Amino acid sequence: MKKTLVLMLMLAQINCLGQGRYKSPWERFNKTLSVDLGAGTAQYFGDIYPTNNLYSFTSTVRWNISSNLTWHFSPMFSLRTGFTWVRIAGDDFVFAKNNMNSKPTSDAFDLQFLRNLHFRNDIKELSFIGIVNLNNGFSSRTSNRPDQTPYLFSGINLFINQPMAREKYNMSTNSKGEWTNINISQINSKLDFSIPIGIGIRKKLNPKLDLVAEVSYRATFTDNLDDIINSPYTNSSNVLENRSTERIAAQAGQDRAGKFNEISNRQGFPTFAGNGANLPPTIGYPNPFPERGNNGNDSYWTTSLRLRYYFHKKTTCK
Repeated sequence: MKKTLVLMLMLAQINCLGQGRYKSPWERFNKTLSVDLGAGTAQYFGDIYPTNNLYSFTSTVRWNISSNLTWHFSPMFSLRTGFTWVRIAGDDFVFAKNNMNSKPTSDAFDLQFLRNLHFRNDIKELSFIGIVNLNNGFSSRTSNRPDQTPYLFSGINLFINQPMAREKYNMSTNSKGEWTNINISQINSKLDFSIPIGIGIRKKLNPKLDLVAEVSYRATFTDNLDDIINSPYTNSSNVLENRSTERIAAQAGQDRAGKFNEISNRQGFPTFAGNGANLPPTIGYPNPFPERGNNGNDSYWTTSLRLRYYFHKKTTCK
């Protein structure tokens, strides 16, 4: 009886080892969770920085930080939820001045220089993402995870945001104004959503750690990330609606008088010859044109570099 029991145990152990050795990757896959934390860059596109201008891709890069929880439920597919804090920004003065310097004979940026708007916006996202691995990206407790796994992802982001701008530059103290919330468009919503579309690659560092790099585009359904929409200037007492008469660019802190006079001579506006804080009025109410903004929704890009930790489950032979 004892010999029979020992023989049965030995056969069971051999069968277990054989199964572990010859199982396919899919059969060896263990559903597992991972958590990651990282940071990267953010770039806005909208009324200030259009996508058809090269300078839009190289100027005023801001930042993002993120943390995610990912469920790896098959060798090829994963689901992820996470939180991302993204800061975007834009400045008419910086964009127009640099483009005018590179194209001195062009008047394409005159009206944007005169508009003189700027903003920053902290976007807080809650994401729900589906991930498709481009190779056999299964992971288990030991060395089964590939050294490198490229992947595609998309899903939905729910986000809240609040555009802000600096108050008028104080020439008497040579200091920038404080940041203040703005809602000139009167359409700020508390909750919006976007569609993230991106590509990434993860590099295995050890059985429990990956280094992850991603690039993601956010297609939004709002034109209000910069608080600039396609509508005429109104007869408003809000000094932040029409900033074309401000001599000092509020965010950059630079004098606009020289470029202003170049544009005024070209466009037939009054020039500035004084020492005060206000330039002559040019665009805005009661003129219906140009409008304050352009048609089209705003969007933004993010890049991210993150460290991922896997909560591996042990594989045991029952």
